[in-house]
Amino acid sequence: MSNPNPPFAAAIWSRAAGWIAAVALAGYAVFLGWNFSPYAGGADSSGYLNSARLLATGQLAAEPRIPAEFGPDERVIRQHFQPHGFVPFDGNPKLSPTYPVGVPLHLALAGRLVGWTAAPYLVGLATALATLGLMYAVARQLGLPSILAATGAAIIAVYPVFVFMSLQPLSDTPATAWSLAAVWTALRARDRAGWAAACGAALAVAVLVRATNLLLLPALVVLLGLDGRRLGLAIIGGLPGAMWLGYYQHALYGSAFRSGYVDISQAFGWAYGGPTALHFAQWLALLLPAVLLVLPWRSRRGSPARGRELAALALWFGTFACFYIFYEISHEVWWNLRFLLPGTPALILAGLLGLEALARARTPASAHRLRLGAALGLTVWAAVLGGYWTQRFHLLLTKTYERAYADAATAARARFAPGTLVVAGLQSGTLLYYTDLPLLRWEFVRPEQFSRFLTRVKQAGRPVGAVLHKSEEAEALQKNCPGTWTRLETVRDFSLWQLDGTAPARGP
Repeated sequence: MSNPNPPFAAAIWSRAAGWIAAVALAGYAVFLGWNFSPYAGGADSSGYLNSARLLATGQLAAEPRIPAEFGPDERVIRQHFQPHGFVPFDGNPKLSPTYPVGVPLHLALAGRLVGWTAAPYLVGLATALATLGLMYAVARQLGLPSILAATGAAIIAVYPVFVFMSLQPLSDTPATAWSLAAVWTALRARDRAGWAAACGAALAVAVLVRATNLLLLPALVVLLGLDGRRLGLAIIGGLPGAMWLGYYQHALYGSAFRSGYVDISQAFGWAYGGPTALHFAQWLALLLPAVLLVLPWRSRRGSPARGRELAALALWFGTFACFYIFYEISHEVWWNLRFLLPGTPALILAGLLGLEALARARTPASAHRLRLGAALGLTVWAAVLGGYWTQRFHLLLTKTYERAYADAATAARARFAPGTLVVAGLQSGTLLYYTDLPLLRWEFVRPEQFSRFLTRVKQAGRPVGAVLHKSEEAEALQKNCPGTWTRLETVRDFSLWQLDGTAPARGP
């Protein structure tokens, strides 16, 4: 006589697993939100937020904040007044954003919807959670059972590189989310060709977020297959994004094929390949469960019919890895694995497919036990690694570090009189975002130029101040911008200074 309890128990377990996943996801969202840094801090975050605010007001480029008393000779060298995140281009009197337009578009839309205080939170949390959901969805489309699909989402969630990038308004997490969206829609297009248009649109957004996400294209072509209808729909879906990108780059940089990074070809070289490959392999093995680097080799033996999917996964991760191993800065720090982040899901998924191949070679009962045990083991392994490295690298202090920029800008707004010319370097993008003070980049000014500038501002009665990180003070105040400077206030690692002999700042 058959027992009706197993199906009933399976249904109960399925609902319970769903609730557990929902609670875990909500807890993860709270964790990210509590530790998220919404500030226009370093060059990247301030650059994205400044560009977003321009877009929200219908502008593409920023007016340089040059004091009125400066003549044509000073105005022509706009680099002197160029905050972090912007670059001057010949033929454009304004300053063009350095960074790609994708993240600023996200932030601009969110800013219009929920305000600028909440916008970074909304974009950051939405793209991080979307990455986890899409990781699960792609795994299921690849035929992985739900327990292993959930394991893949858990592994990426605690991966220290993903955590670090998801705690700031940066491009890495959105780039990963949109790459996963492109892969998921490409997999869906195998059954319904209409999804190919969504695949093209997702890839276009991914490229808007980060140009090198175009490296995903070979993997998507493999997944879509050499089918004229699907490929045509993908092109149609991606066309609006490509047209916008061409217009944006032509308007700002003078060519549809030129970016704010100008020419970085000199930053690539064959000599970087060996050291960077070792660097990537070492840190991937330390930050992810190391068995995931081995299991992909088992996946092909488990199911020869998976050839197309496995080839796509290899191209997905491999193109990013092969491109960035020749980039000069990739080997400098562990978190430069951020460059591989849009392709890292492929590595995890390939490992899980290898695990599934091992399970399918067993009896059903043994396979079930293997999946459960491996899922638990990999999740705990990844969580332990994530917790250890998050503490070791002080990742949860990111918000504190970035807030120092905003606090120093707030102090500058309070202490400096309106119109004060502020000498700045690391703080320049933050001052652009939080104040309306004119800026002078100390790194680009020679002493004789600063002396000429000083003559003009003194004649105009304009105060001169500085907001500098402690690492900048000696070179900025003694070498490039010499004079008698008085420290007004210190905000964590930043200090506010007043140049003696110019109009005074406000009181404390």
